[in-house]
Amino acid sequence: MTQLINGIDVTALKDFAQSIVEDPSRRFARFNVITRWEHQTRSVATVSRYHLSGNDYDRHFEIEADEPVELLGKNTAPNPQELLMAALNACLSVGYAANASLMGITIHRLEIETSGELDLRGFLGLDDSVNPGYDEVSLVVRLHTDAPKEQVEELHRVATRTSVNLANFTKAIHVVPKLEVIGG
Repeated sequence: MTQLINGIDVTALKDFAQSIVEDPSRRFARFNVITRWEHQTRSVATVSRYHLSGNDYDRHFEIEADEPVELLGKNTAPNPQELLMAALNACLSVGYAANASLMGITIHRLEIETSGELDLRGFLGLDDSVNPGYDEVSLVVRLHTDAPKEQVEELHRVATRTSVNLANFTKAIHVVPKLEVIGG
């Protein structure tokens, strides 16, 4: 019998987790994005496939990025920083919804607000001692539910502890850059 809480099929989620416990070779997920620069500060990223638990899946999404006019763009899409924060918020939203469902908590409303301030001297290469990225990002979770406060606090602990993108924000990721020059 399917049990839906917050639109999440709790039985399917439990079955998926159990399948990984029973066969650890199914534990890997691999995602891939190809981004092509279009012009000026605009780029379009294409998502065309992912790999999950030993299987490949095709899909197609395009994610546009651009800078505001004040940062030399045309303001046709969110900028990369906004997309980064949107990715963090989306990942956390999934975590809150899925874990709330497993805990039997119905979410009436969930809103996550993320903000951060950059020192543009780092990005512009004006001062090598300035971090081009964020030194701090603030995150506010606004959650409306009828669950007891203690249960909501436990949900918050679980959702933040298991969020892939929050982990990516808070821990160093080893990135292996490689340049392939095409043409001459």
